[in-house]
Amino acid sequence: MDNIGMIWDFDGVLVFTPHEEAWRKAAEHYGAYEFDHEFYIKYVSGKPRYDGADNILKLLGIYEKFNATDDEERQKLLHEFADFKNKLVNEMFERGDYGVNMDAIRFLIESKKHGIKHALASASKNATKLSERIKVHVGNQIVSLYSLFDVNVSGKASSKEAVFKLAVEELKTMFPNLKYFIVIEDSPTGIKAAKKLGLFTLGYERETKLDADLRFKDFNEFNLNAILNILERGVDE
Repeated sequence: MDNIGMIWDFDGVLVFTPHEEAWRKAAEHYGAYEFDHEFYIKYVSGKPRYDGADNILKLLGIYEKFNATDDEERQKLLHEFADFKNKLVNEMFERGDYGVNMDAIRFLIESKKHGIKHALASASKNATKLSERIKVHVGNQIVSLYSLFDVNVSGKASSKEAVFKLAVEELKTMFPNLKYFIVIEDSPTGIKAAKKLGLFTLGYERETKLDADLRFKDFNEFNLNAILNILERGVDE
């Protein structure tokens, strides 16, 4: 299986982060109280920070509320708002307000034993810092979650599609023998971006139904040989 590269989303897949709560608090701080889970999934989840922030400011009327009518005023408010949200979420990280998906991490560790290569590919720049903080057991060792990845492109591109494309490019550069690429995602935005690139998608359906090639609710469901067979059949067809 050393010809497979796995590309991982971070928030909601490996770690249950408080981004949604931070965005909600930021929106309320700026006078918008219509932010809910449905809005988050549709307009913010899986998007780079400023794209999500712009959707909140625009769709919840915050630009209008603050009379940000020209591009300069809108950009100023956008950066101020996004920085405020980032401050909130980092305070939450410091307090340990997040959960670690140990089933996902066990699957990642097991797949590494079979030669599968891994890329961390979150839209969020915060993924790198938090993954370095989280410690996991690998055999008799305690290592950072970050160290389990061969490549990290989190927050290094302007869209989720561009992040995934960069992950593929860097994996191919490091491991030229890679033939198949799998994206593991929990957001409709991420699945759509991966499929646009022609990548095989595993949709982690915790709450939202996903238009993925293979959908699942539990990482313990996976059989690596079965996934390889699906990939090979797809190429043959």
